[in-house]
Amino acid sequence: MGRAARTSRNILAATALGAGATGAGLAAQRRAVRRLRMRPDPYAGEPFGSLRGRPVPVRAADGTRLYAEIDGEDRTDLAVVFSHGWTLTQDSWHFQRKALRGQARLVFWDQRGHGRSDGGARDDYGLPRLAHDLKDVIDQTVPEDTPVVLVGHSMGGMTTLRFADEYSETLGRKVVGIGLLNTSSGELGSVTLGLPAALARVTQRVLPRALRAVGAGSALIEKVRHLGRDGSVLIEDLIAFGPDASPAAVAFAEQMMAETRMDALIDFFHSMITHDVISDCAHLGGVDTLVISAENDMMTPVGHSLKIASCVPSARLEVIPVAGHMSMLERPAVVTEHLTDLIDRARKG
Repeated sequence: MGRAARTSRNILAATALGAGATGAGLAAQRRAVRRLRMRPDPYAGEPFGSLRGRPVPVRAADGTRLYAEIDGEDRTDLAVVFSHGWTLTQDSWHFQRKALRGQARLVFWDQRGHGRSDGGARDDYGLPRLAHDLKDVIDQTVPEDTPVVLVGHSMGGMTTLRFADEYSETLGRKVVGIGLLNTSSGELGSVTLGLPAALARVTQRVLPRALRAVGAGSALIEKVRHLGRDGSVLIEDLIAFGPDASPAAVAFAEQMMAETRMDALIDFFHSMITHDVISDCAHLGGVDTLVISAENDMMTPVGHSLKIASCVPSARLEVIPVAGHMSMLERPAVVTEHLTDLIDRARKG
């Protein structure tokens, strides 16, 4: 059996297990979870989510309360603003936050419907709104004369791309560097996650509508969601991480997903897969751009980063081997090294 077939089989099996299978299925789930937890773990005992900065309330243009934190508030020479991915929080930058403290003003924020931020109106759960949220975060956490480096992972990278489109006048002036990790400029509806293409298309088309029809806030969905946590951990490991990922990092990512508002989870997913063009990346040529991808990324495969880099001839493209979609948690030293280089170049520039 080939790698693609094995991946498809494992994802389908984990999905069934996460949906509340009984009997033999639950026994298989317990064995799979046990194997995952017995995997060598370089980050066992890592205090994920424990790093905190000064809380800063941010009021979005539509009145939604967003939650941000600042590390190194005394630094006004350079600010780095981090935007996290779908179903994550600002704590997904745990390793980078720890390593980069003291190098610049660091701003971390929870995107609407995630973490400590409020949800706002449900019809605003779309990528265009997130670009405006990022503008509000910058305006309310960074001094006017302080240059900014924007770093975004996954949906946070899409937020950054949309920001570059909406506020292109800031590029090269206020915004002096952009780092895009495991992200996409469009056509996410064609991503199969290792499933057979036909099944992947049906799943992406039907699942968001079905969940919306049942009701994102329904007691039934929330009950099933939390009862299936072991299955969710297995799915997280198979889809979001590369081979041999840290069990502690996988569990932490699943915890962030479990705590994400269900309506935000559903609607942002729908927004991402229905935007054939998230950004044409036309304005990135005017700013120092770093594009990071990962060899085993199934959610935003390497080809999506190649497409972004091809539109920005001056961009640096880095592909991290033996890593999946959560590269900053899987290969934190490598990601931090690339980001440090971007920050240093921005400061010198």
